[in-house]
Amino acid sequence: MSIEGSSIPLTINSVIAESNEVNLEINKEIATAGQETQENAAAKEEEGFQTKKRKKISEVWNDFDTVDGSKKAKCKHCQSLFTLGKSGATSSLLRHRLNCVKRKINLRAAEQQSKLSFLPTNSASPSILTVHSGKFDMEQMREVAAHWIMMHEHPFTILDEEGFNLMMRRGMPEWHKISRTTCRTDCMKIYEIEKKKLKKSLECVDKISLTTDCWKSKTQKIEYMVVTGHWIDSCWNLQKRVLSFINIPPPRGGLQISDAIFKCMKEWGIENKVFTITVDNASSSEYPTSNLFLQEVQKIKSALDIYAQHEDLFLKQLASKMKEKFDKYWGDCNLLMAIAAVLDPTKKMLAVEFCFPKLYSELDASKHISKVKEIINSLYEEYVVEETNKGTPHLCESESFGSSSARRSLQNSVYNWDDFDDYCAKVEISETKRSELVDYLEKGRLKKNEIPKNFSCLEWWRMNRMQYPILSKIAADILAIPVSSVASEATFSAGTRVIDSYRSSLSPDTVQTLLCGGDWLRHIHGLKKKTKLKLIKKLFFQYLPLKIAV
Repeated sequence: MSIEGSSIPLTINSVIAESNEVNLEINKEIATAGQETQENAAAKEEEGFQTKKRKKISEVWNDFDTVDGSKKAKCKHCQSLFTLGKSGATSSLLRHRLNCVKRKINLRAAEQQSKLSFLPTNSASPSILTVHSGKFDMEQMREVAAHWIMMHEHPFTILDEEGFNLMMRRGMPEWHKISRTTCRTDCMKIYEIEKKKLKKSLECVDKISLTTDCWKSKTQKIEYMVVTGHWIDSCWNLQKRVLSFINIPPPRGGLQISDAIFKCMKEWGIENKVFTITVDNASSSEYPTSNLFLQEVQKIKSALDIYAQHEDLFLKQLASKMKEKFDKYWGDCNLLMAIAAVLDPTKKMLAVEFCFPKLYSELDASKHISKVKEIINSLYEEYVVEETNKGTPHLCESESFGSSSARRSLQNSVYNWDDFDDYCAKVEISETKRSELVDYLEKGRLKKNEIPKNFSCLEWWRMNRMQYPILSKIAADILAIPVSSVASEATFSAGTRVIDSYRSSLSPDTVQTLLCGGDWLRHIHGLKKKTKLKLIKKLFFQYLPLKIAV
């Protein structure tokens, strides 16, 4: 047996205990009332016709107020009214006081408010704590419910389920059912709030790379295009966010796609920051930084060369066809992979000089190696010019040492070296300044025994950005470039779940809110989507057919 709306179960023993408690309270009240009557009678005899108003000393009046000329008592918690008898007995009030559900809820909340509850702000940063009062707030529950819907791609109707609401009311009697319309509105608000935050954070990003791909919903018969942004943040972490998931009306040509991408860039204020745009390639669950691709491509090429000479006719024909397609796509030098490998301190230029002879003929390998050196030098000079045009900040007078009068006296001093600057100018002109690129390449690469177990190329550049201020910016921009449209195609996997046969009536704006907002919230709360079996199969069939065949 339990009281409706209360999470406190009542057994027969607890009922008997409460009845005994009520009887004790009633007996105390009767005894107190008799004592008060005797004291009042004595006071009247002493004071004659002057009478004093009876003082309420029972604890029950902490939870009741008298109304209607003291004829009735009103519960402060549930607002229930009780008629007071002429004797002034409060036994009925005591019974209600012990069984009032609202009073129990308020007492529980008061106890929680007296304690400081420390809760993590999000799972991504568990060490950061925030003070929580413990008081129930339905507005916050609505916000969290919207986060839950967007992060885990649940339908709005899940909040209408009776079992869900029964569970919530059992733990929180103050819980109110959230309609699907209210939840949709909350999701739209959260999307707009998080969009403003993300747009503000992108103002501090110098370069951003985009991946994009197109997809047609089978249930809606509508074509969508997703645009994903990739960049290195101020802490040298590789960041990825879905920026746009929009409907492209037919005909879906190159002009319509380029127009949609440009509108996305304008909307986010990144039209002058886009470094590269990658379209239509392979798929997987996550993607590594671009410095790791060259060695994998070389491994695939070596495997194809071996199996192309295999004794088994089937394997030989299969490998020959794959090798033909491989040579078609990799016949030209992929500068992005090569430069990214050079910017890996564990590889540097030696990686290119080692891989290219295995990928190309001797003549082509020599040409491609020279081309990589030429391009990386040109890229470095371009960044040097860019940094020079930005100008070096100078100290203002308030930041300089000493007062202006002291500086003037120093300049006029006989100890000032007027000819020292001329001497330095001659020496600096005659000596060629050692560039960051030359210094980086001439220093030996990190040896195997010098590489930490959890080595990160981005972390190395973050630690050495003071030594290589310009080269580190190049590394940040190059390593952030996705070699394939992995992130964009992965979003379509989520799109299939969001736009299923039961939710085919969702508007394109709502679809964008759920997919983009869910992606942002998963990053905020530190959640990672589970690898889907379909994507794993696709990865195997695209990249490892030989191993599967064997």
